[in-house]
Amino acid sequence: MKLSEPHSWRRVSWNALPPGQWVRLSRDGQLLGCGVVDGTTPDGSIIWVVMDGWAERRMFHRDDFVKVEIAG
Repeated sequence: MKLSEPHSWRRVSWNALPPGQWVRLSRDGQLLGCGVVDGTTPDGSIIWVVMDGWAERRMFHRDDFVKVEIAG
């Protein structure tokens, strides 16, 4: 999935993100990028995402105020 592909995106709960799910991340209206969920904590407070074009995964905490959306 690429940013240039047309999709409708919808916001989801961090608790509803299975590994392998494509997501779009933004903060304060600024797009951070898209990637694949690599892991989550059981309470959904932390997610790890392999960002498109990055070799390593990044960790995001719910308190970072990152908006998570999925295509659909």
